[in-house]
Amino acid sequence: MKYPVVRYLVASVLLVTPWAGAAGADYWYGGVGLGYGKVEFYPADFSSGGTAQETIRDADLGFTGAIGVQLNRNWAFEVNFIQLGKFSYKYTQGANTQEDIYEVSGWGGSLLPTIPLTRNFSLFGRLGVLAGQARNTIKNPAPTYNGSISAVQVNTTSFLSGFGAQYFLNRDIGIRVEYQNLGKVGTSGSCGTCTGRANAQFLSASALFTF
Repeated sequence: MKYPVVRYLVASVLLVTPWAGAAGADYWYGGVGLGYGKVEFYPADFSSGGTAQETIRDADLGFTGAIGVQLNRNWAFEVNFIQLGKFSYKYTQGANTQEDIYEVSGWGGSLLPTIPLTRNFSLFGRLGVLAGQARNTIKNPAPTYNGSISAVQVNTTSFLSGFGAQYFLNRDIGIRVEYQNLGKVGTSGSCGTCTGRANAQFLSASALFTF
């Protein structure tokens, strides 16, 4: 397959399917949701060192989707996709401005330890791995400010963690609120094929559907 994230998703589903069948899984589920994505840019990769006025947009609206299996009352396995949104780092010198547009997305595979508090309401954690993708599109780059646009994209792997709560309105429909820490995304900004690094986080609200 051409794309690593597709290979990762297919492999995760193929690996968990026989495990879920052997364990007598309670149910399969899917989910979609919206959220608040935030990145913390590494100063070593993005700071101008005072040579330019910097304007940072480090938060944006993102979305997420997931498919998972509740293996029993206390454990679930889930594959999820996260698109954090678009972020911006601007450098202004006089009448000239360079803008770095930074985008983060990724596929995760996670175990979800679950603590049921009532029949419908539960708390859960997330422990997994993220196959992340960072893309940095540079508009009007210094020092020439010639109006050109260039883009660099890299794939990295990081530890994925989080916690949240979910409530099922009935047997088929539920809602979930979750915080996820995607860890470090991107690569060091000291080379021409690097995106710059950032720490990425995501707070989301999702609808769940069992099948």
